Amino acid sequence: MDALYDYHSKNQVEISMPIILFILKALEGRGAERMVTTLASAYVKMGYSVHILCLEETQDMPLDADIHYHIVPYDEVFSEQDLEPNSKQTQAYEAVAKRIDEYVLSQIGTPDLILANIYKVNWIMAYSQLPNIVNVLHTALFKQFQQQLSNQPLQTINHLRMVYGAHPCSCVSEGARKDLISILGDITKTTTIYNPCDATWIQSKALQKPHIEQFGLADKQYIIHVASFDTMKGHRDLLQAYAKTERKLPLVLVGKGKLEAEIKALAFQLKISDCVRFLGFQANPYSLIRSAALMVLTSKFEGFGYVIVEAQALGVPVISTDCPFGPRELLPKQNLIAVGDIDGLALLIDQAIDNLTDYIVPLNQKLLPEHIARQYLAFRSVLDLDKNEGL
Repeated sequence: MDALYDYHSKNQVEISMPIILFILKALEGRGAERMVTTLASAYVKMGYSVHILCLEETQDMPLDADIHYHIVPYDEVFSEQDLEPNSKQTQAYEAVAKRIDEYVLSQIGTPDLILANIYKVNWIMAYSQLPNIVNVLHTALFKQFQQQLSNQPLQTINHLRMVYGAHPCSCVSEGARKDLISILGDITKTTTIYNPCDATWIQSKALQKPHIEQFGLADKQYIIHVASFDTMKGHRDLLQAYAKTERKLPLVLVGKGKLEAEIKALAFQLKISDCVRFLGFQANPYSLIRSAALMVLTSKFEGFGYVIVEAQALGVPVISTDCPFGPRELLPKQNLIAVGDIDGLALLIDQAIDNLTDYIVPLNQKLLPEHIARQYLAFRSVLDLDKNEGL
């Protein structure tokens, strides 16, 4: 698939197809990127011309062959965020928004729906003149901007009102939507649309390589945690809790990130290195998830909690911290434990291992991709109606 796609080289049939455009920083292997690739494939099946535009070339996520992949390169790094309206960062983002607008109109056409994902892209697209933009919020603003809201509350709130007041917003959990409104007020149209889960695709991938045997693992004989090594993912709490369990099963950590070396050192310090396996990033983690006895999520905060629904799609028991905001909307109370309750988490892990079937939660069928795809189209239709009523 070409990184830069010449729209005009396609046949005339596609030109008349409705256009869906996703914009994000890069196709890294995280929840927001999984949402984009899953939803993009759903729109392809529904007959749309689907495009993904990224600012960086990193691509950890595979793409459907019928999805058009574009790069409008922007990799300037600012050591600290400067939220001032006339800062160099603001000027740089205004310039890249203009380049995106020009590229989209010349190479793609006028999209019928643009889904802008992740804060950096939301900020950039606040300066865009393209129509039909919806900001997709994948996490809770209060947690994401906790330090800035504490240190510079007025400046931060004014900045976020500019970013998220520019376009309608869709949040991936109801908790995240309420969080947005509580911080910024009723500044724009909002809705809650959960992330899609392609159960059929996940179940198919779970039968493919890598097989657990190559990692020296046995079926239903380990606990799994899938997340990037980042503070918000709670690896430190997980290891401290695991060290307090009966350790009937080894703990398998799947992911990569800046804190990996620190977490390995903690495992050594807690004298549990022989029970904890670090498998790194896996492009296809689903065979590992399917064969796990138990999935554990220990995040400090989430917008949604993708691995929960992926475990549900594979019939795997799952427990989680009751972090803001996604898990409590996906799991019953008995599957949840308060963030930071190390002893409680240890007890819940042991209870789940001893009573696995009690912690299996069926996947909500309303999370299937086509259903979620239609919700975005319905939200756009409501926005069109509101525009017409305002004329």
